[in-house]
Amino acid sequence: MDVPTDRVNMANINSSAYAWNQEFFDRQIQKYPAENIPAVANFSSVFDLIKKFLSASGDMEAFLGPSTYQMLELEPLCTSCSMDDLISGTDPRVTRPMALLDDRCRRMHHSEPPGGHMRRDRGPLSSSQLLQELRKSRYGCISETDAARRLLYVANPDCWVIVALASTASSVQATFLADLFYKYLGSRTSLGIHRPMRGPLVFGLEFHLQFYVWCEGGPQFRDFRKKRNGKPLRQSRQPYYLKLDDENEPQVHIYETQVSCLIAGIDEDSWVAYQFVDTYYKGDKPLEQGEQHGVKPDPLTGGLFDANLPIWTPREYFLIVYECRLKQVRHAMHNLVARLFLRLEPYTQDEGDMTASSHEGIVESMGQKKLTQQVLNEANRFLPQTIHSICKAIEVWDRFSRRDLAYLSDILKSDSKKSPIPSVKVVTMIEDHIDALRDLQRRAEEQRDLCTGLARKVCEGRRREGANLRGKAYGSSWKCRL
Repeated sequence: MDVPTDRVNMANINSSAYAWNQEFFDRQIQKYPAENIPAVANFSSVFDLIKKFLSASGDMEAFLGPSTYQMLELEPLCTSCSMDDLISGTDPRVTRPMALLDDRCRRMHHSEPPGGHMRRDRGPLSSSQLLQELRKSRYGCISETDAARRLLYVANPDCWVIVALASTASSVQATFLADLFYKYLGSRTSLGIHRPMRGPLVFGLEFHLQFYVWCEGGPQFRDFRKKRNGKPLRQSRQPYYLKLDDENEPQVHIYETQVSCLIAGIDEDSWVAYQFVDTYYKGDKPLEQGEQHGVKPDPLTGGLFDANLPIWTPREYFLIVYECRLKQVRHAMHNLVARLFLRLEPYTQDEGDMTASSHEGIVESMGQKKLTQQVLNEANRFLPQTIHSICKAIEVWDRFSRRDLAYLSDILKSDSKKSPIPSVKVVTMIEDHIDALRDLQRRAEEQRDLCTGLARKVCEGRRREGANLRGKAYGSSWKCRL
């Protein structure tokens, strides 16, 4: 019997396995009080907190213990943290504004504000201030609106933010947060919708996008966060040979960056959206939080949507945020590839036969070919990383569309007003971004292959000219002796 070669579409085999649970549409009020209770209430040190937090982040961890691979990412980053410093809020390391928090619950009647009921906006928060806010109960907090829908945006999250979250997260949030930390710190690309097979009925929607940003002019900014080996968490590089023929060309820096997002909740009324974004390459630029004429930019969408016109349902919001951030990745990678191609153009075009007959011509030709080889070799260090980032973004969407997209089938078929843009239209926009990235991948791979072939050809040419030059020098020395 012939075995079909097409990839099996799991969603078609058993669509019920990928159906959005009906219970998520109903308010699970009886579960809300548990959101006020931290998964890790008692711990002796930050190391003990992280260990217990990872053990509390899922039903299997209670049997297997903390995941070693997650500990390897979190432990070295958090060893320098002190809970006392985080609580006191006086250490300069915990006073830098880096987070934005938006806590709301939806209106119950049309006469109430369209933006729902919102807790007081406290503006950009430091990690110490964030801890104070997260320690407040989400439900039933005296003189505070319920934080049924919470949005948390963090720029360049460090160990202090991770400790603030780990020490306050409920069991539901801890189920998914450990993986958010792991994938963000490890610069991984991922996209998926998760429902644990055991334990309480909860959901997690997550995406992670790793990419590179090309910046011109200004100083080189370094990521202050460190890995286990002491190197910056994110790498930055300066092209040395890939330059334009312009004395006034600004210095170029290529920065590794990451955006990670998680939406975790109990039902469509009670959920939290987290977003971690690398902005270190912008320097000490303050968080953009300005509100003008009643319009408040939603930071998770990159400011493209109004936070005062909230999207109350998690799946619709997840699609919107993913589309906005994928658009950012598409723009950044197109800019990077275009800039690389511009600098490679003089070296990849056919410049004709560089063979020279005179001694001086050979020396000049060898110098030019050496520079060409250095340029091509440098391009071959940048292009594979660029191609890999593009490929991963495409790969995770392809996998998502084959399987997890079935979780959204009901909202893709309906004409729901829950989102400012119909979800089916958002998916179409995402597909457009993916198609553009496919084309960019193809062009980058062609350029990589061209550079590899030319570098090999130039290297062989340099060897031949070197041999010719040594031969002429040897002949000249014999003439002098005669």
